[in-house]
Amino acid sequence: TERYYLPDLAPQASLLNGTKNALAFDLGTACTGFVHGVQTASCYLQTGKWKKALVVGAERFSERTKRGGYGEFTAGDAAAAVVMEYTGNTDTGIVDTCLYDVGSLVDVITCTAPAGLIRSYPDLVTNAADYSLKAIDLLLERNGIKEGDITWVVPHPGTDIVVKDILKRTKIPKEKYLMNYPKMGNVSAASIPTVLAEYYNNGTIKKGDVVLTPAVGGGF
Repeated sequence: TERYYLPDLAPQASLLNGTKNALAFDLGTACTGFVHGVQTASCYLQTGKWKKALVVGAERFSERTKRGGYGEFTAGDAAAAVVMEYTGNTDTGIVDTCLYDVGSLVDVITCTAPAGLIRSYPDLVTNAADYSLKAIDLLLERNGIKEGDITWVVPHPGTDIVVKDILKRTKIPKEKYLMNYPKMGNVSAASIPTVLAEYYNNGTIKKGDVVLTPAVGGGF
């Protein structure tokens, strides 16, 4: 949400982190930013030319909401990161990812200059839930994974209405869904990594768990 024409924020973060010989760049895909970042990093790492990747989801989402509107009760600010490394071990790591767009829904949620405030339309809710569930079904079918094989689902929540719609229609037991939305609000690209960090640190998510992370973002 902290957009500039130039410079990108990633090289500045790299400098502050003290990394050497690093490639650093921004990805601006709103709520799907973390998922896109992880997939992009995995593509680089599998070439063997890069050793590690730092994927950061950082948002000041509250700065993009209209004062006095519903967004004030929805949007939050947060940042979280994961370190990725290609080990060649096929027993752990990323099983599969899928990304697809629905360009016809590009105007369902917008954030345009000069005010830069989020504006969404009622059909956002249904479509966000529909396509989150579609992504889940696609990944399970493609990999021959049953609902019972999933240890945890860490979705990007969007809003409480989207969450309720997904939970009402999901085939995966509701007890397997991990979120911090009631506490954090919608923190966009930081929503999934903040949950991963929180629940890994408290021992809920463990090594070897199968974690599913669906998200729908701006631009659809």
